[in-house]
Amino acid sequence: MFKAAIFDLDGTLLDSVEDLEKACNYALSKFNLPQINSQKYKLMLGYGRRKVIESIISEFFGYDQVDVTDKFLEYFNEYYDSHMFDNTKPFKGIIDMLDILNKNEVITAVLSNKTHDNTMNLCKKYFYDKIKYSSGLKDSFNAKPDPTSLLAIMDYLNIKKEDCIYIGDTEIDIQVARNAGIKSLGVLWGFRTQAMLEQENADFIASNIDEMIEIILNK
Repeated sequence: MFKAAIFDLDGTLLDSVEDLEKACNYALSKFNLPQINSQKYKLMLGYGRRKVIESIISEFFGYDQVDVTDKFLEYFNEYYDSHMFDNTKPFKGIIDMLDILNKNEVITAVLSNKTHDNTMNLCKKYFYDKIKYSSGLKDSFNAKPDPTSLLAIMDYLNIKKEDCIYIGDTEIDIQVARNAGIKSLGVLWGFRTQAMLEQENADFIASNIDEMIEIILNK
């Protein structure tokens, strides 16, 4: 059994794509640019907000423009900070899963590429004391798949690498686990397909919550 399970947030614990998409389309509307749909947007998620926006700006303008990216990010944050709770909710079974892990004395934590404030606010609203430690992207760290923030959490929790697993829904999550030297678990209800996770050589893949619990508890 793993002693600690560290989770990605968007697409893993939270179904948040609608609010993220609306924030993106709000920013696009400010530039009189076409809206994007959720399927296309989901494939951009995981690398952190700025990377997603740089990709969008490059698509429309042919190259990234720092001033445009900064303004787009300002509009995105303006909308998202006020609407992050509108449609976002935990995936079905997530709350029960956290209760089961806590009952089995598995330490639970969150590491996201969202801003740290957004991560803390979402975890506080939806998970209360079910998560022992939560961290978003901080100024002092690079975004995943850089492993520094993940290693810092493990150090804070005093957990050995062999006792820890990182759970997420994108190739970035598999990469950060590998870069940190720990096991990875990819889930199939988020932003990527099974083929994408297999291509990244995820150590485990779960198609539903029960399978995820079994892998973490080694049942």
